[in-house]
Amino acid sequence: MAVAEQVREMLHTGTLTQVMQHEERLAHAAAHDPDGLEALRAAIAGDDQAVAIAAVHAASHVDDERASDVLDAALRDARPFLREHSAWAFARRRPRTAAIPPLVDLVIAGGFGGMIAQRTLEAWGDDAPEAVVAHLSEALRTHTAAPVRRRLTETLGLIRDPRALPHLDRAAHDPSEEAVVRDAARDALDDARHRDARERDARERDAVATAEPGSAADTELTIAQLFLGADIDAGLRTVGSDNNGGIATLLVRLGDALIGDAPSCGGPIGGSIGGGRSDRSGAAPATVGRVLTLSRGADVDCTPAATAAADQPSRHAYAPIHLPVAAASVEDTWSNFVAARRGIARALVEHGPVHAIHLRMADVGTFAAWDVANALGIPVIFTAAPDPHALIESLEHSGVLTRQNFGEHDARDRYWFRARLVRDLARRADHTVLMPRERLRADLQRLVGIEIDDAAQYTPVAEGIDVGVIDAAVDEARAVAQGADPEPLLAELAELLRGLPAHRRGLPLLISVGRLHRVKGMSSIVEAWADPELREHCNLLIVGGNLARPSADEAEQIARIDALVDPAERAAQGLLLVGHRPNETAARWVAAARFGIPGLAAPHGVYVCGSMKEEFGLAILEAMAAGVFVIAPLRGGPATYVESGRTGVLVDTSDVGQLRAAIATGLARAADEPDARAAASRALVSERFSIHTMARTLAGIYRAAHGRRRTAPLSTESDQHA
Repeated sequence: MAVAEQVREMLHTGTLTQVMQHEERLAHAAAHDPDGLEALRAAIAGDDQAVAIAAVHAASHVDDERASDVLDAALRDARPFLREHSAWAFARRRPRTAAIPPLVDLVIAGGFGGMIAQRTLEAWGDDAPEAVVAHLSEALRTHTAAPVRRRLTETLGLIRDPRALPHLDRAAHDPSEEAVVRDAARDALDDARHRDARERDARERDAVATAEPGSAADTELTIAQLFLGADIDAGLRTVGSDNNGGIATLLVRLGDALIGDAPSCGGPIGGSIGGGRSDRSGAAPATVGRVLTLSRGADVDCTPAATAAADQPSRHAYAPIHLPVAAASVEDTWSNFVAARRGIARALVEHGPVHAIHLRMADVGTFAAWDVANALGIPVIFTAAPDPHALIESLEHSGVLTRQNFGEHDARDRYWFRARLVRDLARRADHTVLMPRERLRADLQRLVGIEIDDAAQYTPVAEGIDVGVIDAAVDEARAVAQGADPEPLLAELAELLRGLPAHRRGLPLLISVGRLHRVKGMSSIVEAWADPELREHCNLLIVGGNLARPSADEAEQIARIDALVDPAERAAQGLLLVGHRPNETAARWVAAARFGIPGLAAPHGVYVCGSMKEEFGLAILEAMAAGVFVIAPLRGGPATYVESGRTGVLVDTSDVGQLRAAIATGLARAADEPDARAAASRALVSERFSIHTMARTLAGIYRAAHGRRRTAPLSTESDQHA
């Protein structure tokens, strides 16, 4: 089909996710139809912003210099989203000197656009290093702000050309430069000195491994796992703060389970982090030798003294990746791309050899690690889910997202880039793990555009929790309900409840644990609960968020909550907004919602998740394992394990009225055969969603991926994701 026909079809049919998938066909048509440039130019100028973005990327495939004219015009367009997508698309083209200044302007501005421009300038540095270095050095002469100078300096460090070195050397040793600029220059110089050696060593290790007798099954694997959106520590002390959500809990528990439930550095000996009985039901011997968890950085005590105290070497190690930009918003995180890539490379080499790396999330950390893994020849396992695809579909259905405003929303939430990253990694990773959902095959084909029939490439794997940790929380909460004195963690909850008016102390608890972020719907929960009729039947306990130093996302949710309930009247009305707590504390408070605390909270409380969607929902599973009746989103993973009407209620959380009705239903049903329901919930979680079941399945996937890669040639080409 010719380009003009493809564009016409995209303009008049399909959803936003279908337009995003159609981009591939449009690009293929453009590569074979140079005369279609005018149709692409018209689409870019049109008011259908989704098709305009697709047309920009399609133009990059046209083998005609006029296509660069089209991209150059888009790079200077008044609409910011088109400028950024043009900068991205230009990475496929040969360097154009006239386009370098607007790319440098994007670097100066920072954020996602700056990262994309850095990638394109890095690619162009191979063929036009003199021009790229000249424009970057000129920008350094005219800009004095330290964050801008840092970005320009680290971009210079991406250019593999001797002409960049004097500028870097001068910045590294100039005492008048801010520390962040000097650090960027030193990192770039260090990277230039060691980059080739790292890749050469990786090739040599690969060659040795391939030549060694015996099978991959003989190798004691080292597996890396990564999430740079959080400060992950072995004690899970910051879970629920900022971006520290369920992923942090998962990586700590999973890392321990992969090595046979040995304690993490800083964790207790002989048990899982957080105390209590470890869930070892049916656990096979450890099949992974070491686990390396990379995160944004935390005060993890992995010193030799701490290791010696455990009387064994640390087999689950934590490596912080220093990121120079303190991210006040998701947009800020993209400015850390270069530093993240360099830090990940250093960590993997220092702790190597690493035999596979498991990536999750479509974010800057995953994108940077994909680059590094390609360069070092490390097999990649990627967990794929239709995110942000399902969210796009939901927002389009509600009318929030339209073809006419998609680009403006994309400039904030990076839907197109994240969706493309998920699709590309799902197809090209050494193995792709899939989040279970009710219509898994159909949803991934419809929303993401991937077919999952190849069992050698795609494996559904349910996430898991350590049921033993929850059992310990349940035992303690039950004992308190029967008259025992509470231990310190439940004593803290009791003290909070004493701050409520006397007439509210006999009500059950409605509890939610998670980040204060709009996608988690905490303000929606408050809005649903704040209805006077519902509010008189329960108190609401929200555990999560950094209340003392909230991020921009947290501040937005707090403001919404404050508009619903006067902060001075929270306790009087029954709202306890307490901020984040360690995972161990949250587990005990959820269990207390089931049993109550004599004189302070009635039994038969309810757990509520107000997320717009949950790809899986670890906190929901933990509540179910504790025997608590749950309210969960209809969309995503919970539909595969919540038996609506029996163990919980599935609801469209985007509708506050429906959420309110579901909470009322939950409070009414929580007292019906509570012990039988709790036993059924725990049995389901233990049998299907144990962290050890997950670990055994993943260990087999890691070993198979390593075995395949041992016989494959190493590629050191970095994927441009373009």
